[in-house]
Amino acid sequence: MNFIQFHKELFRINSKFSEYAANHAEAQEFVFEGPGLFQVDLEKYAFLVYEGVVLKYHISPLGKMLYDNFYTRNSFIGLLPNIFYFDDYFEYTTLGNIRGLKIPLSALETYPDDLKNELFLRNIQRELFWKDSAARMLGLNLKEKIYYILSIIHSFRGINPWDNTYSIPKYITHEILANVANVSRTRVSYVMSELQKENVITYSKEGKIVILDIDFLHDSCGY
Repeated sequence: MNFIQFHKELFRINSKFSEYAANHAEAQEFVFEGPGLFQVDLEKYAFLVYEGVVLKYHISPLGKMLYDNFYTRNSFIGLLPNIFYFDDYFEYTTLGNIRGLKIPLSALETYPDDLKNELFLRNIQRELFWKDSAARMLGLNLKEKIYYILSIIHSFRGINPWDNTYSIPKYITHEILANVANVSRTRVSYVMSELQKENVITYSKEGKIVILDIDFLHDSCGY
């Protein structure tokens, strides 16, 4: 699957659904002040993110906490049941303020079937992609994990006009990379410093990570 093209298609479908839902009285805009726990009723509502970032963590029955997924602009939280997990617990945290659309799940029954079918299909594919990515990281060492995460995020970014290079959103910090890779922030910073010295990455004036040599990252992690 071409995930760059898929992401564009997912964005189109979610936008189309958002426009439809916003015109129905059941859906309401919401604002959540963060950072903090995103404690909402996902059994009754789905949340479409307009602005902000939400991280999802998987808490196993033994209490182990692992990164599971992330949601940002035009992403749905709670639209689908948690895939492949049954007795485990999930926790959502925000990196700042969140603004979006709150949609009662009961209202989805009145929406056009073709719109719902397309919406569910694409969002299930998104969840499966990130599940597969998390599973692949289990067999990678520390450096390979960081290279792999940067490679995935790179696939979803556009060209940064200031230098014709790919930039990564500012909210993807060393702390976020550490949480996703399940390693310490110090170790991530060490790897990123090495990549900067080798001219694989640099940083923009706004503090964004900019990838200069994606081929090196791909070749080093088997992406």
